[in-house]
Amino acid sequence: MSFKFRLQRILELREQHEQAQARALASARDSADAAHRAKDDIASLRDHSKEQIGTTAGSGPRIGHLHQLGFVLASLDERVLLAADAAKLADSDVQKAQGLLEDAARDRRVLDRLKSRHTDTWRADSALRDRVAMDEIALAQFSRKAAVKAADDAASSNSSLDGSHS
Repeated sequence: MSFKFRLQRILELREQHEQAQARALASARDSADAAHRAKDDIASLRDHSKEQIGTTAGSGPRIGHLHQLGFVLASLDERVLLAADAAKLADSDVQKAQGLLEDAARDRRVLDRLKSRHTDTWRADSALRDRVAMDEIALAQFSRKAAVKAADDAASSNSSLDGSHS
């Protein structure tokens, strides 16, 4: 008879939940990485625009062109702030997903330890049952051999007594 863990289905569900949480964490990390790349790209574009304003201001451009570049720069500053907020939100999602994964892993480990304890108990009980059965078999064999020997001894003593009286 083999060991059957009564909570095996729950353990399997916990494992599936942990795997789902791991996938969610990977997705959140990918989203956070994408948000950080977008923020970095916008910041780089803004820095490039600032350099362009500095270069353009030295060459004597028209006022309208400088004004337009200033407007673009202000817009890029706003987009950098929005991208930074999106990156922070994505980082928060990663932290939340990490916490959920840790909770799922903890729940699965609890059931794994419980299964291990039940398996150890079952093995010990099984070994004890086997020892008891083997002891009973050995005792039965010993009893049969002792009975046969006693019968043989009785028969041989009866035949020796019968032979000496004649």
